[in-house]
Amino acid sequence: MQILRPAVAMIELIFAIVILGITMMSAPMLISQASSSGITVLQQEAIAAAASELGMIMTRQWDEQDTNETQQSPILVVSSTGHVDLAEATDADGNLTGRRAGTPPMSARSFLTSLGGVRFNATAATALGSEGGDDDDIDDFNGNTITLTVVTATDTQTGDYADTSLQLTISVNYLLDTPTNNYQQASITYSQPFSQTTNNTTNIKAVTVTATSGSHDTELNTNVVLRAFSCNIGSYTLKEGRF
Repeated sequence: MQILRPAVAMIELIFAIVILGITMMSAPMLISQASSSGITVLQQEAIAAAASELGMIMTRQWDEQDTNETQQSPILVVSSTGHVDLAEATDADGNLTGRRAGTPPMSARSFLTSLGGVRFNATAATALGSEGGDDDDIDDFNGNTITLTVVTATDTQTGDYADTSLQLTISVNYLLDTPTNNYQQASITYSQPFSQTTNNTTNIKAVTVTATSGSHDTELNTNVVLRAFSCNIGSYTLKEGRF
């Protein structure tokens, strides 16, 4: 009597080889996708770092002249004459009103300080930067370079920045506050990239935070640029009394 033993049929072997071949063909694609996801994570990390720094800077006062806590922040006088509407208005007799045209008399936004009625000039374009390291207004951060460092050892549970070579560079500039077209046209187009002025003070300051990576791996090199704008509008006060 002949005993039959179980064995792999040729057709089953062929199917197994085909399935293995398909699996191996998809492996490079999966590896490439995983690598691309890793690069995306590092880019998001750079964006988060730049956005965090930019948000912190924007909480500061518009100018050093606005940092006196004993008085209300005034609108500052700027040297740019490109936008007459933003200058201090005059009355019928030609006297300065302390306000911009269209500002209601009850508004606290004024060119005059709340103590003594003095007018202050905005910091010169050539003097933007720190005035002693107090970092109390936005242009104090101009020219700063920040390199992320590992403060304490971390693990997969506590987490940390994966790219510790990430560097943040900050610049603050005055921008031209005059559009290229006039108000009579259907649309207003501003000059791009945002036109900076190094000679005059204007009513707009731009804060630019650039996140770059010092990694030697060219695929991981990061260059993220975020911008925010702050305007010379003084401060407001809350109305007192019952409503």
